[in-house]
Amino acid sequence: MREKLIHVAIEKFGKRGFDAVGTREIAAAVDTPMSSITYHFGGKEGLYLAAAEHIFDHLKTHVAPPVEDLPSEGASDEERVVAICDALRRIGGFMLSDESAPFALFIGREQQDPTPGVLELKRERIMPIMIHLAAQVRVLRPELSEEEAKAVAVYLFGMAITLRHARASLGMLLEKETLDDATKAMLLDQLEQSARAVLAGNGK
Repeated sequence: MREKLIHVAIEKFGKRGFDAVGTREIAAAVDTPMSSITYHFGGKEGLYLAAAEHIFDHLKTHVAPPVEDLPSEGASDEERVVAICDALRRIGGFMLSDESAPFALFIGREQQDPTPGVLELKRERIMPIMIHLAAQVRVLRPELSEEEAKAVAVYLFGMAITLRHARASLGMLLEKETLDDATKAMLLDQLEQSARAVLAGNGK
């Protein structure tokens, strides 16, 4: 029951936001009394945080590259580029999947109007990965300052995220209602080519 409540909460909070969704509605959607939410989460706020935690844990476990798998100090530039591109393809592939849709809605709202509890979860679960990605960028692009390398890391991550957040525009531009496997493969190839161009920089 706990997992069912979390999945429904992610979908409903993602579509309409925290204030517009009540616990009665969520409980009814999984045919359980409201007391189940109190029992498992302590209330609406606890359920919202549990939903966010579920998303971040899923991304960290199944989508984001493990920090320990990122290239070590003695790695070659190409090994670093390959590791970054592999990570972006993994993220991009998830963003092209139907599974990512409710997650993206939920996190999209949090990006625009963050709540303290979710910000703390992001700091714990996601920021270490972004910091390590920025460190890899800094090695590949030594002309960049630390802040510039962090900005590039966000842009790289954003290119993969765009495959979900710009899905409607992408389908319209490609004149396709659904994206078949060949189109998804092409998009991931273009993502990698774009990332490689960014990581190459201009040498100045």
